[in-house]
Amino acid sequence: MTQIISEGQRWQVQGDMTMPQVNNLLAQSQALPMADRLEVDLSAVSDVDTATISVLFEWLRRAQDQKCELKFVHFPKNLTSLATLYGVLDLIPHAAA
Repeated sequence: MTQIISEGQRWQVQGDMTMPQVNNLLAQSQALPMADRLEVDLSAVSDVDTATISVLFEWLRRAQDQKCELKFVHFPKNLTSLATLYGVLDLIPHAAA
């Protein structure tokens, strides 16, 4: 089961971030606060697809609306490859795995 664990100014996403989990991930994230800074740890993400990129951009839009500095850490290699393929890697603030 995909879930987001919130620890202060850090979220850790665990499980798959694929199309079947998108609605669940977005619902979970809406219930979590975004402070001045937020780090989203993707080290426990097991599978990604194009829906993952949509979720990341939704979180970036929300962070911008709430004036939150958002950064993704432990970016999985398969997500790096996918974002590179779509030409959006440079639009996502991240640190490599």
